[in-house]
Amino acid sequence: MSKAFTRESDDEAEEVPASSRPLLPPGVKNYITPGGAQRLRDELAELAERKRGIAGQSESPQAGSEQRKLEARIRQLQQILESVVVTGPPASGRDMVRFGAALKVRRANNEETAYRIVGVDETDFERGWISWLSPLARQLVGRRAGERVRFKFPAGDEELLVVEVGYD
Repeated sequence: MSKAFTRESDDEAEEVPASSRPLLPPGVKNYITPGGAQRLRDELAELAERKRGIAGQSESPQAGSEQRKLEARIRQLQQILESVVVTGPPASGRDMVRFGAALKVRRANNEETAYRIVGVDETDFERGWISWLSPLARQLVGRRAGERVRFKFPAGDEELLVVEVGYD
């Protein structure tokens, strides 16, 4: 059947966003920081409240579409929260880069960049939060302030100096 003979409302089921959640390799635990787990729980509570508010509205196509989007994200958050392993900062060795570490590295051009090693579900490149499974995090884990590490960026190999390591 031609698209010309369908109603716009027929396409609304397609509006539910596909999961953009990164996949974990088989057998790998889904680690998350305590703050990341709390942010997900807060988002879930907020979405559940919004869903209750929409449920009271008339059955307009827009309300139905919004409700489907909310339900999809709620299901996704529930699945994530069921799979996470909340991992706090290490009790000892807090001078070493581990899961949850906030650190600064100095690049060859003396530019400093801040990173935080976090779970896959809390990665935020704009904030410098990188997944513990990322190639850069894997190179940095186990390093201390003052140590150097070589990393292959898309623009080429570069030596990074770990300037500081800390935990929130």
